[in-house]
Amino acid sequence: MFKQKASDNINKGSKKEPDNSMQLAQAAHQRYLLHSSAEDLTVAINYYIEALKNNPDTPSAYFRLASLLHDNGQIGIESAIEQCRKAVEIDACNPNAHMYLGYFLSLKGDFEEAKEQFKAAIKLNPLKSSRTRLVLALTLLEKGRTNKNSVSDFSSALYYIFSGSLLFFFDKANLKMFFKNILDDISFVKYRAFGEILEKTNQDKNAYNLYADALDKTRNKSVFYERMAQIAKKKKRYDVALECYQNSVAISNSNPMRVVSAIEFVEEFYPEKTDELIDLYTVLTAQNPNLPRCYYELGHLYLKKEDKFNAVNAFKLALQYDNDNPFYLNALAFAYVQLEQYDSAIELYQKALSINPDNEWSAVVAQALAAIYHQIKGNSDAAISMLQNALLLTKDKSQIYQAIADIYYDIEDLDKAIEYYNSSLDGDCNNPKAYSRLAMAYWEKDYIEKAIIYYSKAIDLNPEYDIAYNNLGVIFLDGLGDPKRALSYFENAVDINPNYVLAHFNIGRAYEVMGQKIDAAKNYQVALNLNKINPEVESQMIEDMLFKLFEA
Repeated sequence: MFKQKASDNINKGSKKEPDNSMQLAQAAHQRYLLHSSAEDLTVAINYYIEALKNNPDTPSAYFRLASLLHDNGQIGIESAIEQCRKAVEIDACNPNAHMYLGYFLSLKGDFEEAKEQFKAAIKLNPLKSSRTRLVLALTLLEKGRTNKNSVSDFSSALYYIFSGSLLFFFDKANLKMFFKNILDDISFVKYRAFGEILEKTNQDKNAYNLYADALDKTRNKSVFYERMAQIAKKKKRYDVALECYQNSVAISNSNPMRVVSAIEFVEEFYPEKTDELIDLYTVLTAQNPNLPRCYYELGHLYLKKEDKFNAVNAFKLALQYDNDNPFYLNALAFAYVQLEQYDSAIELYQKALSINPDNEWSAVVAQALAAIYHQIKGNSDAAISMLQNALLLTKDKSQIYQAIADIYYDIEDLDKAIEYYNSSLDGDCNNPKAYSRLAMAYWEKDYIEKAIIYYSKAIDLNPEYDIAYNNLGVIFLDGLGDPKRALSYFENAVDINPNYVLAHFNIGRAYEVMGQKIDAAKNYQVALNLNKINPEVESQMIEDMLFKLFEA
């Protein structure tokens, strides 16, 4: 007798684990339905899996697990149907197994078999078939939307809605959930109302603590996390606010509204968190794949990371949903330029310009296209023509005049270059770069005095303009034969930019003219060393100057 009792105890102990797992899974599942908590969802899934490991013949574990995994995007409809069929196979008299199977069949669009499964569930437990009848009614109505609905199907849907509503009060499980929802809603409203009162009376700390307390006592935790984040932001506790926004997104199972709130916060206070923003936008696009603006923002984030291929793909997706958007066309064109796919970029820039949403914007795009024509395609005429068109579109013409002048300078039409540099300065007389380039053009034409005047003007406007100092030094060294005056300008350039190879090289030249070979050699050597890291001059030329110093 003693041995028999011991055996019974062992058997009971072996059954306790799966039973306990199911209870824990159902409790977490219920909390998930009430609070939509991602944490409860994960707990429920894990316990259902554990229950099935302990007892593979538990039908409710199959269809409930299928429901949660499908909601979480971890399995598709076919897999969910397969799991529900397994539940029906284990226990053909389980009405819930038939109901879940019917539900997933209806999602697949297999309305006839779905209807059979719903009717089987109703037949097995007529008094507790409220949910089944209501879902069957929705299935019949959905069938009518996708196919030509018969009068009998519509009449049947009305019947099941009416009968399901009446039988609702005979279903204890439904009533229990109904009253729990009401109580939870009341609790949610109470915490929200008191918190808002505390916020309005500037009791932010108390409001924050109240919302923190509400996290454990109500559903919609994500709402309270967001309220806490807003208080933390107000108090400039941005690290706390970020954590609250992250929790809000996670616990809401990435609700799009919560994701957008988190994105707006990160973009404002942590724009350097590129990876986090990419993750948030990726979640948003996964749930709302037809939002082209999200792909557009993703593209720019990938460009920020210099991930050019993903940037191109993101901009392409944006255009897939809005293929005539000039801003998306321009963004993809720019990404193609980064990949050196210039023909594709030209085609997209031209299409964007043909749409022309705004003259000023189009003028900027025209400048980008002109740069490709001139610098990549070597077609200066097309580039100048494009820039001339841009002049007609914009009020701020100075940059465009300067771009045209640069092209004329590159093709050695110095008179035209000077003309357009002057036109640029007429519209913007405080542009040191334009003065410097005008000075260079005058230097090329041997107008030394004018070159000195305009380089000096550039330096007056920007005392940190290292290139202007260096070029002014070249004029005094090579144009006026004044190495001592030239040296002071070269040294100014190096003080501003210690890695300026050409300035070090010119210091060596100045010392060489002054007969100070040791100082010249030191600076040639510095220039040679720096040139290996940041090439600016032909290394052979520096070496030749260095070796020539000590030739017999």
